Amino acid sequence: MVLAVANSAVAADHTMHTGDAWGNVPGVDWSGTGFFNEHGDVVTIKDNDADGRGVTMNVYIGSPSGSPRYSFTVGGEGNTATRKASMGGKFNLPENTRIGFKFCRAPDGECKDYTFLNDH
Repeated sequence: MVLAVANSAVAADHTMHTGDAWGNVPGVDWSGTGFFNEHGDVVTIKDNDADGRGVTMNVYIGSPSGSPRYSFTVGGEGNTATRKASMGGKFNLPENTRIGFKFCRAPDGECKDYTFLNDH
């Protein structure tokens, strides 16, 4: 018997990265990886480095500026955190709208901005 496990990160529509702990040195892993799956508005973040820092995802309606709709953080190499529409309220993102993401190393705030159309 084979058991298949669905993982929102594997099937993600969009992938995001923070910088690495060493200033974007080629060959060094990202400090964090983020995933956005439009179906179910699933946002997952993963801390990739044992560097004493975590990662924070800030989610916006429109461009990644101003006050985020919501934010969440995870720390510890290999740890992940997920937010999704089924959690209700602010996690249910509007359809046919651009969603902005500011993905940061925490606590130093080195961030990268992304924007995707949430059309599913």
